[in-house]
Amino acid sequence: MELIGTPDHVAERMGEVMEEVGGDGFMLTTPVLRMNRRWIAEVTDGLVPALQRRGLTRSAYTPGNTLRQNLAEF
Repeated sequence: MELIGTPDHVAERMGEVMEEVGGDGFMLTTPVLRMNRRWIAEVTDGLVPALQRRGLTRSAYTPGNTLRQNLAEF
């Protein structure tokens, strides 16, 4: 599945896919370009906030939780 477009478009499509097939996340990669700092920044600065606005990923963690607890919580 290709996720191409604006952060809002990609977040919308990711939400649709999760509703259709279920699951607990996505593995993101880039088939042609190597992952670099710019690509990671675009995901974290653009896509993550779009996902948070839709309630598809958390915007805060429970203080004091371990990594395992945080991963199991969502």
